[in-house]
Amino acid sequence: MGIYETKLPNNEHPARRAAVIGAGPAGLVTAKTLMESGFDVTLYEKGSFVGGTWTYGNDNGRQFLYKNLHINTSKRLTAFSGFPFPPETQAIPDHRDMARYLAAYADHFGITRRICFRSPVREVTPLQPAEHDRPKWKVVTGDNTADIFDFVVVCSGAFDRPKHSPELRKFSGEYLHAAEYREPERYVGKRVCVVGAANSAVDIASDLCTTAQSVSLVARSAVKIVPHFIAGKSLNDIGRSLQRWWIPDVVRRFIVRSLVYVVHGSETKLGFKPLEHRVHPTISSTIVQDILFNRVRVRQGIESIEENKITFVDGTTQEFDVVIAATGYVTAFPFLSRDILDTDKERLDLYLRVVPPESPGLYFVGIVNLDTPVNYASERQARWIAEIESTGASLPSVAEMRRQIAAKHSWIARHYGTAARHSMQEESKIYYRELDAVMRKTRKRVARRSRQFEINAEQQREEKNESSHRNIAAAANEPVTH
Repeated sequence: MGIYETKLPNNEHPARRAAVIGAGPAGLVTAKTLMESGFDVTLYEKGSFVGGTWTYGNDNGRQFLYKNLHINTSKRLTAFSGFPFPPETQAIPDHRDMARYLAAYADHFGITRRICFRSPVREVTPLQPAEHDRPKWKVVTGDNTADIFDFVVVCSGAFDRPKHSPELRKFSGEYLHAAEYREPERYVGKRVCVVGAANSAVDIASDLCTTAQSVSLVARSAVKIVPHFIAGKSLNDIGRSLQRWWIPDVVRRFIVRSLVYVVHGSETKLGFKPLEHRVHPTISSTIVQDILFNRVRVRQGIESIEENKITFVDGTTQEFDVVIAATGYVTAFPFLSRDILDTDKERLDLYLRVVPPESPGLYFVGIVNLDTPVNYASERQARWIAEIESTGASLPSVAEMRRQIAAKHSWIARHYGTAARHSMQEESKIYYRELDAVMRKTRKRVARRSRQFEINAEQQREEKNESSHRNIAAAANEPVTH
């Protein structure tokens, strides 16, 4: 039977039921899109609140926010279609703005009443399908409640739990992961070493540096730091205005890179390693100034740790009170078996970042890194799924999907390297073009199938009429008997 279970009876369930896992941004926009397409949607949320990780104090086990956290995208581009942020919202919303926005979005579109709160999904498994049919899916929650769905969309995000470095755990002082950091007051007057150089790392370093005794930022790989604003305008909005079909990607990147250089200068002069390939940008409006004013010192790697002393690759040694590990997160979906999706290799084999090839009826939304807001990407992915499921369109063969996944991994390695943090990287223009191209092909297949159905129906009607005419003619020629 492979990954399938014994088929369960489901006559009591209506057709075209959809389960959505996670009530964060991706889950909410997916639920709304599927509901508008006529599906019966049930949304499972592990915590007690709408908003997922954007709700400070949520009890979903994924509380990764700190008090001063802002998102990295403008409110104009972060908002879902048809539902802008309130006018008074700041240009770059913080996590409080996001939580309010998502709760209002869920209420406005009638999503909240579809959410099963405090319902962690424990198991998602396909049922053995009937011949020529695809499987239905069983969803089991933590209290062993089970339900059957026609398809399932996973919107729980790629971050399952913090990723720790065994080397950093050798530190004898206070050690914590960036996911545990909340506010700077606790670290006043302390010597802090922040390990990492992505968004959380630089935010935390800037948050701490005005009150801590010293802050070191360990950037083990090259980074590209971009500001939130240029000339008072969000860099997201500038970048979006350059997303035109007639502007080549190389020209767009050159324009953005030149604007960023005018504001920030060269990262190597700040102490970072030189870039050898593309990277997902680190967004900060403060870290460059903090480095220039010697509030934060950049280190390029750790050589060794002995008790509370850290020796860096430049040969210098310093004592610290606190190490904060901004070392990323483990990508995992505990409710899925490895037969369905293997996450051990730290990359996800998903066709178009949405479809696991061997599991028809299972989809993912929001598991992608782009140079545009992930909310916009999630909405595009949700619409794509809704159309696939509404029309019954068939996707390419498993072999073809596997071939394209391998080609994507090769493209990433060539342009971004092999680091796990870039494994979900996409270029927006290319990615959305690929989604649209597949949808155009599926629409053509559906149209051909529909035309063939109409032809077959017409032939059947003609055959039926011809048969009826023969019967009438035969009856007219029969002799009358008494």
